Amino acid sequence: MHLSFSEQRRRTVVIDHSERLPRNQLAGWLARVSSHLPARLRSTVRRVVQPQVLLVLSAIASVLLAIGVIYYSKLAREIDARLQSGQIDSSFELVSAPLKLSVGDSFAPDELSSYLSAAGYQQRSPEDKQGDGAGFEIDGDSIEISPGDNGSNHGVSPVRIRIDKNGRVASLMDPRTGEHLSAAFIDGELLAAVREGDRRKRIDVQFSDIPEDLRNAILAAEDRRFFSHNGIDWHAILRALKTDVDHGEVVQGGSTITQQLIKSTFLTSDRTLKRKLKEAAMAIILESRLTKQRIFELYCNLVYLGQSGTFAINGFAQAAQVYFDKDLSELTLAESAFLAGLIHAPNRYSAHRDLSRAIERRNLILDAMVETGSITDEQAQAARSQELRLKKHESQNDYGTSYFIDYAQRFLSDRYGAKALSHPQRITTTIDPRLQRAAFESVSAHLEKLDKLFSGHVRKGAKHERLQAALVALDAHSGEVLAMVGGRSYDETQLNRATDAKRQPGSSFKPFVYATALSSRSYTAASVLSDTPQTFTFDGGRAVYKPSDYHGGFTNRKVTLREALTRSLNVPTVELAMGVGLGNVADLAARCGLDGIHAYPSMAIGTSEVTPLELAGAYTAFANGGLALRPLPVRSIDRADRDERLRASSARVFSPQVAYLMTNLMQSVVDEGTASKLRAMGIKGAVAGKTGTSNDGWFVGYTPELICVVWVGFDDSRDLRMKASDAALPIWADFARKALAIRPDLGGDTFTNPGGIVTSDIDPSTGLLSGPECPQHRQEVFVAGTEPQQTCSHQMMADAALDSELEELPKADVFTGLEQDAEQVGSVTVEVCSETGLLASRYCPHVEERTVEFGKEPRERCGPEFHR
Repeated sequence: MHLSFSEQRRRTVVIDHSERLPRNQLAGWLARVSSHLPARLRSTVRRVVQPQVLLVLSAIASVLLAIGVIYYSKLAREIDARLQSGQIDSSFELVSAPLKLSVGDSFAPDELSSYLSAAGYQQRSPEDKQGDGAGFEIDGDSIEISPGDNGSNHGVSPVRIRIDKNGRVASLMDPRTGEHLSAAFIDGELLAAVREGDRRKRIDVQFSDIPEDLRNAILAAEDRRFFSHNGIDWHAILRALKTDVDHGEVVQGGSTITQQLIKSTFLTSDRTLKRKLKEAAMAIILESRLTKQRIFELYCNLVYLGQSGTFAINGFAQAAQVYFDKDLSELTLAESAFLAGLIHAPNRYSAHRDLSRAIERRNLILDAMVETGSITDEQAQAARSQELRLKKHESQNDYGTSYFIDYAQRFLSDRYGAKALSHPQRITTTIDPRLQRAAFESVSAHLEKLDKLFSGHVRKGAKHERLQAALVALDAHSGEVLAMVGGRSYDETQLNRATDAKRQPGSSFKPFVYATALSSRSYTAASVLSDTPQTFTFDGGRAVYKPSDYHGGFTNRKVTLREALTRSLNVPTVELAMGVGLGNVADLAARCGLDGIHAYPSMAIGTSEVTPLELAGAYTAFANGGLALRPLPVRSIDRADRDERLRASSARVFSPQVAYLMTNLMQSVVDEGTASKLRAMGIKGAVAGKTGTSNDGWFVGYTPELICVVWVGFDDSRDLRMKASDAALPIWADFARKALAIRPDLGGDTFTNPGGIVTSDIDPSTGLLSGPECPQHRQEVFVAGTEPQQTCSHQMMADAALDSELEELPKADVFTGLEQDAEQVGSVTVEVCSETGLLASRYCPHVEERTVEFGKEPRERCGPEFHR
């Protein structure tokens, strides 16, 4: 039927009106449609089309839509926040301190190349200019390093290094400007990426660094339509089901690479519908935020590919190092297929567990690559015939770094709380990888020697507990921890003996007694003490203490403070501690960082327990001009909103002059005392230190820039029965040689004189200025104003000699002649101190003679402690 234009217009208006008001006409239309449906469905439709029901359904749909929009927006904000932080997964990275290279440093090209690979730099050929990430090029004797896009954020810039034939840095140059540099910094290596307690190792690479064969293998195994879908691939899900059924096992995954990336970085592995829906939604959002290349790059850096010791292997660059000891660029087609095959089940297809299964899995991936057309049948056949040569299965040797990582994590948790570490961030630690390696090698090598020595004394069939050791090295002026070894093997035991094992430090505690004495200005390095059998009372006279020197001996003579410390004499040290006050010694030690020091006479010879880390921190007071530093394992924290630079907390405990005197005294320990073996071991330059022998062996030594503590002992605290100079000292010496060769800046020929120090020629037997009659003399250092003013005379020397002779006799023999006279007269006349009534000595300002009844005469000689 033909309609006029006006009739068509009216008809159109009616239809539009009916769409706006659908109640009657829409219901009629639904009734007509439902008439063609089965009876049950017709009844359901009639109920649904009721106006009230439609209104409720519309409301529910609106609510669901609103919820969906809110939920989608929430997920989008979560992804955007993570992307803005610069790190998509919720882990935080712990990296070593930037490597400082200076002209003249010893650094062989292969050693530098290994370091750069560990630090995440990819080696490229000089012709390859496509890589935009961190990389390096080797051209003859030159290495050009590019830190990538983020290098400038950490004080790192491009540099060209030329190394001479002796393996030393001959020159450093900025390749952008041609400017010659005296020093340059290279990014620190990744120690671990930590996420929810899971410790990972990975090396980040750019998309351009991923070889084509590896890309194709990953796509064939996991997501063939990756570059064409929007995050979810329904075709892949159906195809994966069919392929898996054909092969009888999972060859292809249904999830896209984007979904897998979301699951491993944002979500858990729970197999629930809610998680899958969230995963799909977040995959679509992520695809709208990043390019395909960036998503693929992130996936290749983060995917889990197995376990190596206590570390998870994440990313193909790290996996190539662990499984084949290769860079990504060096992988063959067969090796690429093997690594791609690990994605689905890394532990199941590990060649170390089941080589035949691993090869079968590799071949399946090669078949999948043929199906996608990325390789030919001939290439696949050639790859199948290749032997799978994996690196020998062993835990990656991290040179004891795991102990340090534990310590750094605990430091951060104590300082900021556990929640502060849940946000993505980059944490630059203080550890120097080269010094860490040197420390671990020194500890391991010497413990092997001691094992052989101790094994010869173990009864056949008896259980032999192996020795343990710990080493801590600090920067003397910043407190930064440069190296830390907490035991022989982190895989065997995670107890960090450097931070958690409190043991008696023995004589290595004595310098704190001497520092207290020098700080009081009542004593100098020339003050004279008695090394004779003595009994000390304490606790209000209710307790007594009778110390002796090592192996129970005495020198039975007067000694200066310098000799007492140099020879590590116990009795003079206890006498000194009693003289200055046990509480004062404990207080100074506490201000240096040694808590829990008990104020008993035995404290003076190191019976209160400390850890090697605490002792290293306390010794910074001597090496750092009297300013004690608390050890610091973290240098900086990079967050999305701000960066934080950390510094060690410090406390002034004594003057720079006292610190210099103590260092000078401890140089005598190294040059002529209990640590004199160091010089025979080839240690040169300025070194000060102190041995400590308890049940364990200790040595604390320092150069002008480096402090190192070494402890050796058994975990069950049984007696090592070995002097510290034989147990701990050789480890220290070996490490010091290596450390100073690696970083000459940590050494020096002299310790800095702060001023206010004078030198005087003294007589060692009296501690006074040396006179023309003195047969012995030596140069001694004093804080200005405390040097002796009196010159030693012949009479004083005779008195000192008589004192020594008397002290060498048993106490009863001193009065033998007097006893014989007393038998006749019943009394005896003696010289006594007018103030104390004790037998007079040269310290007494007023002396008088007293006649007393025999048996009631004083037997104790007056000392300097009574006249301060």
